[in-house]
Amino acid sequence: MKADSLILGDIYSIARDDCPEAGLSEQLFCAMQINAAGRIVRLFKPGEKLPSGLTEIKPNGKAIVPAFTDSHAHFISKAVLAALAVNLARLENERIVPDSLEGVRQLLLAESSGGRKLLAAYGLCIAALKEKRLPVSAELDAWFPGREVIILSMDGHSSAYSSLALKKLKLEALAEDGILRAEAHEFNMGRVSGRILHGLKPAALAAGLAGAVREAIESGLVSIHCLEGTEDRFFDPGILLMKLLGGRLGPRLRLYLQYSAQVKAQRHQHSLHRLRAGGCLSWEMDGSVSSRSAAMDTAYLDGSGSGQLYRSPAEALAMARPYYSRGWQLAAHAIGPRGIESILWAYETLMDEAADQNNHLRLRIEHFEFPRPDQIERAGRRKLVLSVQPGFAWADARWIHSYETALPAEVRAAQCPLRALQDSGCRLSLSTDAPVQPLNPFYQIAGAVNHPNARHSLSIYESLRAYSYGGAYAAGEESDRGSLETGKFADFAVLDTDPFCIPTEQLHQVLVSETWHEGRPMQAPPETLPGFIRHILTSRPRKL
Repeated sequence: MKADSLILGDIYSIARDDCPEAGLSEQLFCAMQINAAGRIVRLFKPGEKLPSGLTEIKPNGKAIVPAFTDSHAHFISKAVLAALAVNLARLENERIVPDSLEGVRQLLLAESSGGRKLLAAYGLCIAALKEKRLPVSAELDAWFPGREVIILSMDGHSSAYSSLALKKLKLEALAEDGILRAEAHEFNMGRVSGRILHGLKPAALAAGLAGAVREAIESGLVSIHCLEGTEDRFFDPGILLMKLLGGRLGPRLRLYLQYSAQVKAQRHQHSLHRLRAGGCLSWEMDGSVSSRSAAMDTAYLDGSGSGQLYRSPAEALAMARPYYSRGWQLAAHAIGPRGIESILWAYETLMDEAADQNNHLRLRIEHFEFPRPDQIERAGRRKLVLSVQPGFAWADARWIHSYETALPAEVRAAQCPLRALQDSGCRLSLSTDAPVQPLNPFYQIAGAVNHPNARHSLSIYESLRAYSYGGAYAAGEESDRGSLETGKFADFAVLDTDPFCIPTEQLHQVLVSETWHEGRPMQAPPETLPGFIRHILTSRPRKL
């Protein structure tokens, strides 16, 4: 694209922090002029005279909005699992299947061919099963005699193993009936993922990575914050793949190194666009509700206790201090209020010591799902970045109903309080936690707008902005991206439906027709190995 071009359509700039429905017309434009560098020269209101002599492009869709950023995903895990493992989460006729252990067995049998000695599966929704549990090792041994079997739960916080798999992983002592939960699961994922990756063929890797990029582009994503890295093994193949390939795949992948030790992370800092660390695994303050390991203030309804705190406030501070003092942005997983307290207190301590009132490093807390009222106020006062997934609560209320069996009603009523978080001053960024959920942003947007607790909901405008500007802000890139304004890059998604003109109950059905990045339509790499290699070799590398 050598000359300026003119994009035509209903273009929503989403350029203000908030916008009442009556003022939406102020941010609706009919044309957008883009220069050869992929930046926006000017936006035109309906009725304004358009410049002549420019190439006019009318994308195939009903509305144009700023492209999306998924601020919390495990991209390498998603790509590898898609290439090597069986997906045990299927949505059929408004219900999650399989819905019994027998259904799990049948699905695994149907998809267990291919010659690999290891049978890996992911996405198993425990709450959807009649038995409400993972299969134990005796069952897996009976289903697949003499074979390694690894099954990861949907939330990624518990897992089940056959006897041979436990033996190969040397995890027999940590497993109870072949099941790893809480810290036994979280802090051994390097060993497990390494085993799943063992014997990965280049063709399968290429197909998995290209498929993940294709899904991202079809979801309107131009950027993904990739929380990667495991600490329990010296060799980390996921980080190696990110460094070799991540900067050449198309979307802007931003790497957050999940290492607790700053000295380990700094070995990779030359590959980073900005110093970033944290996320999940070693940066988890607690677990999850589905695995009964989120550190809650009240007991779970099934009598399994109140969850597990992985890091005390003092331990969280000791982890964060070396990074903060060297200017690294940090992200930490915290779901229950006791987990939130650990990392929130650590951040407060560091910011107070540095007299930092504006969160200049954009410190983040991931999920922030069940905060106490005082934690909402404190996080807002510190302007913390919160990467949240309202699609969890929305999908659960619609299809799964696991929270109803796990937590008292008064606790569920405080889940993911988006309105209070935004009003307090927190910087919200919507995300999927892929591969836990698909990369489709409209599941999260539907969750934010149609929140199971209406007082926590956001408007359509606020949700779109949290998925575009919010993600750009979380990465420190809001001056160049996140809204459609003069001088910014022309990163936009073309939608098949105008989200402002449909019933909110249909938001999850909105599809992306085209995704443009820096003034050009995006295309995924070929899934064939020769085509994928050619794409990698001819792509200009970016820092992560």
